[in-house]
Amino acid sequence: MDLLRFPLVVLIEVFKYLDFKEKFLISLLSKKARNKLKLTSVSSDSLFNLSNKLFIRLGYYTEEHRLSVTKEKDYFIGKEVMKLGFHSKGVLLEEESFQKQLLLANHLLDTFRISAISVSFPYVTEPADVLEFFKMIKQRQLSIKSFYCRLDEVSSEFISKILDECTEVTDRVVTTVWFPDGFVYTPTRPFNATKLLVYGNSNWSNLESFMNCRYATVQLGKNSTRTAQFYNSFFTKWMDSGARLQRLTLRCMKEGIQHEIGDKWIEISRKNGIQFFVESATNYISIYTKQGYMEHLKEIEQRELAR
Repeated sequence: MDLLRFPLVVLIEVFKYLDFKEKFLISLLSKKARNKLKLTSVSSDSLFNLSNKLFIRLGYYTEEHRLSVTKEKDYFIGKEVMKLGFHSKGVLLEEESFQKQLLLANHLLDTFRISAISVSFPYVTEPADVLEFFKMIKQRQLSIKSFYCRLDEVSSEFISKILDECTEVTDRVVTTVWFPDGFVYTPTRPFNATKLLVYGNSNWSNLESFMNCRYATVQLGKNSTRTAQFYNSFFTKWMDSGARLQRLTLRCMKEGIQHEIGDKWIEISRKNGIQFFVESATNYISIYTKQGYMEHLKEIEQRELAR
């Protein structure tokens, strides 16, 4: 019996009781099978974790949940042999080849309806591979919800293109990148992610382009060239802007700068009634809007109650 001949309304009910591996094996039958699966699947978020392996997960699960992966076997995808293991919500590719990882990612996107994508490059990655993955996502007109990558020193051209793509990420951007000395980045548009975390050296960063984020964290290296006057000027612009930014955290600050900022900005009340609050510690300083500070206190209270 050819299952794919059944009407869509029937297939929706049938596929509802199949696990991920069963659906994936059906997708290997033909392009028609992949189309049927996509038409009947429920839209979900997905995670693509690319390193020496490719881990793909569909749907949501808590950090406490650990996925058990089956023993790997060989499967043919696009005329390529791939060693795959499965878990309840996705698949693991035991291959270092980025082209094979990209091929499998394309296959999954052809098979399931994806609403938003989280992308992680947890180890030092070739910048060309990062851009190729971005290109694949944009061609499908999908949005990237969360993005994380680690890069060594690479050309300014590659870095600028990757950062340009990061401005379109919606929820969270985390970069650990060591930029060439003297590199300055002028964004094509402001960053829009709710949370933005910049690690590595950060003299390149234009803090004003972060004001459209809700929370921003910036690591300052030992060779930071920025002075207290630079930050005072930025804070004044931020306070008078009514921007979305509710908290800015500066980490590993140079001694002296932290003292000057901390002494001056512990409590800030503007003539227009806007208030800012400062949390200062040994290796960081956080500046909050009033709303951001109240949310911070609420989070602390909730953590205490959860103990």
